[in-house]
Amino acid sequence: MTFAGFTSSARELTFHGPMLQWHEDPTSRITITWVEEIAPDSKASAFWRRGEAGFGYGDGDDRTILSGMQKHYSRVYLAKSFDLDELPSRSSLELRMRYDDAFVAWINGVEVARSANLTGQHNLAIIRDSHEADQWESFQIPAAQDLLREGSNLIHIEGHNSRSRSSDFSLHPVLKLGEKALIPEKSEWAFLAGMDPERDWITQAPPVSIYGNLPQADESDWVFGYRVRDSDLQLQSGKVEEDEFAKTGNPIFKVTLDSLLPDTSYEFSLFADNREVHAGWFLTAPAVLKNPMRFVAGGDMGTKDAISACRLAGEEDPQFALVGGDLAYANGIDAGKWYDWLDNWSQYLVSPGGRAIPIVAGIGNHEMRRLRSSKKGAPFYFSLFDLPRGDSNFTVDIGNYLSITLLDSNHAQKVEDQTRWLERQLVKRQEIPHLFAAYHRPAWGTGVKENIKEIQEEWCPLFERFGVDCVFENDHHTYKRSHKLLNGRRDDRRGVLYLGDGAWGAETRPILDRHLDREGARNYLAKWDSRHHIIVVTISPDGRKHYQAKSPGEGVFDEYSDVGTPPAVATGVN
Repeated sequence: MTFAGFTSSARELTFHGPMLQWHEDPTSRITITWVEEIAPDSKASAFWRRGEAGFGYGDGDDRTILSGMQKHYSRVYLAKSFDLDELPSRSSLELRMRYDDAFVAWINGVEVARSANLTGQHNLAIIRDSHEADQWESFQIPAAQDLLREGSNLIHIEGHNSRSRSSDFSLHPVLKLGEKALIPEKSEWAFLAGMDPERDWITQAPPVSIYGNLPQADESDWVFGYRVRDSDLQLQSGKVEEDEFAKTGNPIFKVTLDSLLPDTSYEFSLFADNREVHAGWFLTAPAVLKNPMRFVAGGDMGTKDAISACRLAGEEDPQFALVGGDLAYANGIDAGKWYDWLDNWSQYLVSPGGRAIPIVAGIGNHEMRRLRSSKKGAPFYFSLFDLPRGDSNFTVDIGNYLSITLLDSNHAQKVEDQTRWLERQLVKRQEIPHLFAAYHRPAWGTGVKENIKEIQEEWCPLFERFGVDCVFENDHHTYKRSHKLLNGRRDDRRGVLYLGDGAWGAETRPILDRHLDREGARNYLAKWDSRHHIIVVTISPDGRKHYQAKSPGEGVFDEYSDVGTPPAVATGVN
């Protein structure tokens, strides 16, 4: 494929993806996404980025993960402005630090603190001994009234690792004036990584670009072309939209294609630097289900350990993949794991014929930074995925035959805040012959962790009332298939099937007798196992559904067929 009429400046190019996503109408619409990772030594990265303290990698307590630091560079620079309404009189000025391995700090261009193991600065610095960031250390700064200014003040910190191959690095600063925190823990700073600043950087206010968008220059130009596969049509150009990937300083690109033809193959190419850098093809969903359709489902993926199951999923040649959360295990902070996850998806979630397989992606607890119930807690998930309404609960409808409602099981949203919305979704779709729901934490698990009672109380009655055929649950790192359940008890005609529980790539958990007994799982489970798996779902025009649990290298270890679930409300059950 070729595409004429564009120019772009040559640069070192590292990108992750692309990933194809289905959302509002998969018969005519798709979003294609990729992330460019700017090389630490490239001209394009010569700008400051934004990040929350602490900065570092390797020890699990950093909020801005410097995923490219190890083996590549050993110095990081921080800058921040802070305001004072009036000058202090007697209050003491204190810089509190957790650091590994060394640092030097300046306020308003004057050096105010330095770790005892560091002499010199920049690339001439010498670190005598390594230092662990296992506790906060206080550095008292004298003569604060002479050092500080009314209005805007500047603090700059230069952090050093003892060696570029070190297993970890940390730089966590806090600035206090008496009891007042001028710069609290976890504040946002400007940072420069992978290169040294100008020599007079400690006298300069952070440039505007630190807090603005990425520089718009030829270095970030991409061109996207597509057409019906194996046709002689001229390539059409898709609009490439650029933003920042969370707060990594790396650009994310999205192309949303509308008005596609149903059940049609399209080929596409990504162009940069006057060359084609990626080519692939995809298939839109059929508007009418005339033949059986297959998709795969699962959750709790991860990166390296998920490769074998990703290969298996691709070999199944599914129409799409439904993933119910815990995709990259990045915990809202580790961009590097998302890059690895994107690489895995683009490489392995491909059919035997080379077709790129779209994803329908829900949210899990490992998308979140700690357990903050807001979008801010999952910056990578909300940056990467093109979500209807921009929310973590949404419904994907395919023609008039398949509907999947994705829900948020107490991550960026609380369960009870979604109940009314869920009811509205199901009211409109109770005549759909293949009706599914998916989320992360299970209502009916294997007992290795507690069941989510709020889901049992808030959502399960709605699944039963409106005849949801199957609910895909995850999180427990096991396999389970429930009996069809109505009011928590087996009902093979009117009950709802629950399948999961998220062991695509995450380390499996053993299912012990005490687990099964604690939640009474023996009463509601038909099958349980502790092994990695994906679930292959086949839906047919006559309403039948067939489920197979497959394990990499082992094949099918459980399967179940179902003609569908009639709505319980039709029989007078509430």
